[in-house]
Amino acid sequence: MEPAKGKLGVMCVGLGAVTTTFMTGVLMTRKGLAKPVGSMTQYDKIRVGRGKDKKYLHYGEIVPLTDLKDIVFGAWDVYPANAYESAINAEVLKEKDINPVADELKAIKPIAAAFDRNYAKRLDGDNVKDCKTRWDMVEALREDIRRFKAENACDRIVVIWAASTEIYVPVDENVHGTLAALEAAMKADDREHIAPSMCYAYAALCEGAPFIMGAPNTTVDIPAMWELAEKTKMPIAGKDFKTGQTLVKSGFAPIIGTRCLGLSGWFSTNILGNRDALYA
Repeated sequence: MEPAKGKLGVMCVGLGAVTTTFMTGVLMTRKGLAKPVGSMTQYDKIRVGRGKDKKYLHYGEIVPLTDLKDIVFGAWDVYPANAYESAINAEVLKEKDINPVADELKAIKPIAAAFDRNYAKRLDGDNVKDCKTRWDMVEALREDIRRFKAENACDRIVVIWAASTEIYVPVDENVHGTLAALEAAMKADDREHIAPSMCYAYAALCEGAPFIMGAPNTTVDIPAMWELAEKTKMPIAGKDFKTGQTLVKSGFAPIIGTRCLGLSGWFSTNILGNRDALYA
């Protein structure tokens, strides 16, 4: 593998609680003010070899990984608050944990988002692009990626969706079945079948940037996006990594069941207003 030289631009869709906590953790860690607890690549070791030849190495000693000091953060968001303001508002971290990297966070100002309120009705920010069609949305996002890469002298870019979950978009073979059909739908401004997240994914892959989906959106679950990934030789990954309550329920429900434990009730909610409740 080639060495991971130069700067890596990490462009996050959404500059809310998840993204600002992630950014703060990375910035604190590279200043030596925190440990990268929970990070497989930074904290864990993996066994290499067997018997007397076995040894335990960090991931970065096995495959080329970008050093944390070479990461440059960027973001899109419907609200204009910078990363520091957003982190304070989110209240995931305490102010004392944010202030040591306040200057770095304040410098991260969100680019206007490609947004359709029909896909996330509880969001009403005004830091939004004025795009006539979905194809215009794609072109604007591609320009954002190129500009960010040039302004920050990045060698590589990766795009991560850490924004709110969009409404469910069923897979339609007539639209999502091939890359040609997807592009035609974007140019025809098919807002029913083309979610904004699909525009982000398409733009990222076309600009040579891997795309990671952090919500349960069907964005990268369609044949057209697989075709584009193959064409551009760019990876796509991720499925719902940012929704903590889903992870907790998925993990604890089997534990409760297999141990025949009684459960009198279960209730959860999120910022979208989605609620799950179970009462015995």
